[in-house]
Amino acid sequence: MTTGELRPDDASDPAEFVEMLRQLKDRSGLTYRQLEQRAASTGDVLARSTAADILRRSTLPRPEVVAAFVRACGAEDQVETWLRARHRLTAGQLAPPTPVAADPPPVDTVTTVAPEHSGPARPRWFARPAPLALLVVAALLATLGVGFWIERRDDGRGKAAQTTDPTASAGEGARSPSAGLSQIRPARSPHLCLSEGRDRTGQYTKEIAVQRPCTEATPPDTSLEPVADGMFFIHWVHPVLGKGCLTIREEDPGRNLLEPWNEKDCSANRSKQVFHFEPTGATPDAYRIRPDRTELCVGLRDDDSAVADAALVEPCTGGPDQVFLVNALPGN
Repeated sequence: MTTGELRPDDASDPAEFVEMLRQLKDRSGLTYRQLEQRAASTGDVLARSTAADILRRSTLPRPEVVAAFVRACGAEDQVETWLRARHRLTAGQLAPPTPVAADPPPVDTVTTVAPEHSGPARPRWFARPAPLALLVVAALLATLGVGFWIERRDDGRGKAAQTTDPTASAGEGARSPSAGLSQIRPARSPHLCLSEGRDRTGQYTKEIAVQRPCTEATPPDTSLEPVADGMFFIHWVHPVLGKGCLTIREEDPGRNLLEPWNEKDCSANRSKQVFHFEPTGATPDAYRIRPDRTELCVGLRDDDSAVADAALVEPCTGGPDQVFLVNALPGN
């Protein structure tokens, strides 16, 4: 079956989203026991009590529960649509309130505006002074289309996690990748590595994380810097552009892509820059990469295995496009 006229993308709040799930169950004609059995037949876990409970509430169910519920109702082809709608509502709940514009000063008041960090954040050269030779190289790179890390300022209200992600099992929580120089490779395309590239759609023109052949993936070098147990910065280190940390972009265009920010703007207090490496158990070096304090995972756009496909954060699905091999390199 399909969701028919149900349009989860149009849900305006969690309660409306849950109401659509209730309608989906009603259309399936299945009992809670039958939903549990159908979920088990496809490898999902959906206890009948869980299914009943999510329909009694007005809060968003966990993404894996939504996926199992939709599949059990017979709408397998609509799982991504429901997860996308849930992610949109979650992002809306977590988004900071829009600041209220201050009243303009009286016409006879002289206002002094400090030039430091005024105006919108914009790409610029990294902060440390560079020798003349490196500046010449940078100018040459710019003519070839290679840009600079982004310097940003925000309020840094996020708090870094102090323990491992609660979704990781106790048996797996002790295992983390090694700090230092590393390769991060999609498990299904291990000849590719996450590295610097550009958005193939052309919607966002700055540097972002994409998958490229590992033989062409440096510079920049990728380095993991520990923040807390199982938590890391993902640093890019470039001989000319300096060091930057991968950061989740929160604005359009390019929302949810990973872009490098200047090292001096990297902070353990910014959850969008701190990533938990959660062991999958498939192999000793296989991990899901999860942004701190979210229910999201790093994956690949459109589940594509093509070279230059962008990495981005999205709802966790357990799919192979969200599993990465993380290996230490010589020189740590």
